[in-house]
Amino acid sequence: MNQPMGLGRLGLMDRDRTEHHHYSRETATRFVIDAVESTGAATRDDFDIERIVSTAHAMVNDWDFDTMHPDAFWRIASSFIRQ
Repeated sequence: MNQPMGLGRLGLMDRDRTEHHHYSRETATRFVIDAVESTGAATRDDFDIERIVSTAHAMVNDWDFDTMHPDAFWRIASSFIRQ
């Protein structure tokens, strides 16, 4: 339960690939969009994506959000649901 999140756990990214990834604000933004839309229950328009990205980046001090625990990610995301 307290494992790093990783898009592989969401079925969105093949973590067995050997290519090197360059992480940036853009890849972090894609990670967040893919995560919030992964269940089909919400879309990116339901969240303030930029604030989620900025807050998560400040928390992990990196653009690679794969190291973030799922509970921490979803606490951040739930804080930025648009009304």
